Amino acid sequence: MNLRKLTSIKGQLIFLIFSFTLVYLVITWVYYSFVFHLIQKKEAVYVQNLLFQVVENIQTSSEDMIRYARMASNDMNTQNYLTSDHPLESLESANDIFRSFFTMTQDSQGILIALMDNSGKKHLVPKPILSVLNCLEEEYGVYHLANDGSGFTGAIHNMYDNLDYYAYYQPILDTRAPAKPNNQIGICVVVSTLTRLEKCLNQVETSPNSIFIIMNQEQDIIVSNMTDEEAGSQIFTQTIQTENVASNTIQKINGEEHMVLFQEVPNTGWKVVGIIPINEIDSDLDPFLKFGTMILFLLLVILVLWGIYIFRSIIRPVMQITDFVQGDAYTALHKRLEIKNNNEIGILAQRINLMLDKISAMTRTIFQNQSNMYELDLAKKKAELSALQSQINPHFLYNTLDCIKGYGYLSDSSEIVRIVESLSQMMRYCIKGPDVVCLRDEIHIIECYLDIISIRFENRFRFSIHIAEESLSIHLPRFVLQPLVENAVYHGLEPKYGEGTLKIYSQTPSGGDVFLCIEDNGVGIPEEQLKILEEKICQSDSDRLFHLTPDNGLALLNTHQRLQQFFGQGYGLHIESAPGKGTCIRIRLRAEPLP
Repeated sequence: MNLRKLTSIKGQLIFLIFSFTLVYLVITWVYYSFVFHLIQKKEAVYVQNLLFQVVENIQTSSEDMIRYARMASNDMNTQNYLTSDHPLESLESANDIFRSFFTMTQDSQGILIALMDNSGKKHLVPKPILSVLNCLEEEYGVYHLANDGSGFTGAIHNMYDNLDYYAYYQPILDTRAPAKPNNQIGICVVVSTLTRLEKCLNQVETSPNSIFIIMNQEQDIIVSNMTDEEAGSQIFTQTIQTENVASNTIQKINGEEHMVLFQEVPNTGWKVVGIIPINEIDSDLDPFLKFGTMILFLLLVILVLWGIYIFRSIIRPVMQITDFVQGDAYTALHKRLEIKNNNEIGILAQRINLMLDKISAMTRTIFQNQSNMYELDLAKKKAELSALQSQINPHFLYNTLDCIKGYGYLSDSSEIVRIVESLSQMMRYCIKGPDVVCLRDEIHIIECYLDIISIRFENRFRFSIHIAEESLSIHLPRFVLQPLVENAVYHGLEPKYGEGTLKIYSQTPSGGDVFLCIEDNGVGIPEEQLKILEEKICQSDSDRLFHLTPDNGLALLNTHQRLQQFFGQGYGLHIESAPGKGTCIRIRLRAEPLP
């Protein structure tokens, strides 16, 4: 008794210890995650502030260039110079312009101003930037860009002074003529070295491997603080290709996580990209991480020791029961659990084995009862068919049809003779003969039926039958195809306005089975009705057929059931239809000969 209590699940105090250990582990992890995300969030805010500082520096520099361009464009000396036709006046205006430009830019090193007329000719261009303007025109077409509006160019390298430049351009409008507010008289170009932008980046204190990049609207690098140009360019390319430049995210680049931040520079169309390695942001977590790792390791050792004990006494037997229950049901009925524990799990295994013994006995009883019911149902259907056939006096029908046929000959009416002959063959086929026939016999009866339909509707419909010769020997239940053809004529072609067509053909795919298709171009089946038919066809309960009428799919469903009873599951009918486009019934038949 004491041993039983010791080995029971309730008596195992290790479970309680394990629970408390797990809770402590979870709390430790939650605390670690909280601190991690808190520090990371603070670092992200700090990096974002750095990015804002860079943007403010760039904005200040760009606003200076825009201000210089506007001042130069609105200067009366500039407008007089570009519109004057007198050389002396132009010379005087040029001297004033030089003095004005010098005054404006004397406090801004590296900024020079140049003018261009509407023809693209350069005027008052300082010698240091003549080659720069030529490079800008070749690289970006500044003259054409300025005619469409103002903006900043990307970076260019001037080989003459081995420096990098960028420029701001804007059209010059004649402000002296209010009647012509949009009268363009030239172009103003403000050129600056990239040193000004590099200072904007270098003024910000960052981590050693942090990258700050200024890019234009075409995502080309204007300037950056990258020491390793090749590696930095690769990181930048991966960032642009894998991330939306409007978002701030954390992503893996070259196997390492980086914080990627973007900030637009107003009035320029540029963006500043900050790419900071996460390991540099998380450097403050190292002491806590080491301490937390030590604690987690000790807890892991404890959990492993107790886990081994729990696994042997509880978990392994539970896994055996779980695998046994989730396994194949048929196999479970023939196997039993082999668990000899004295605790509650052992008792559960014994009860499962006892339950399986009872289920096996009940299964055998149910199977025997279902077999008996199937035989009774089959006998019932055969009796119903025999009763239906016995209700008709074959000899009376045959004699009556022969009499009508004779009157047709006497009245010289070939249509009556054809109708009676076809109908007679159909009656003999329906009343007499075996339950299993060849496809050739079924096709012959369909031809008789279609002959009657052609006379009845005065050749309003066109019929075609194309069956492969090797498929005509396939065996199938008697009288399964004619109801389908009649259904196509009655529901599909007869309501159709104009000429209708009915095609009967066979298909033999590589699988070996034969598909018999009955296709018409009639009115089709509405989508909702087609869905109902498909659902009823998929149902295996034969009793549902007694609730159907000839108008709502009895012929289709009865034929489908007979084909499945003869060939097995997977065979039978498949309906494809669309309103106004017709219907196609595909019948899958087994190609092997009847044993």
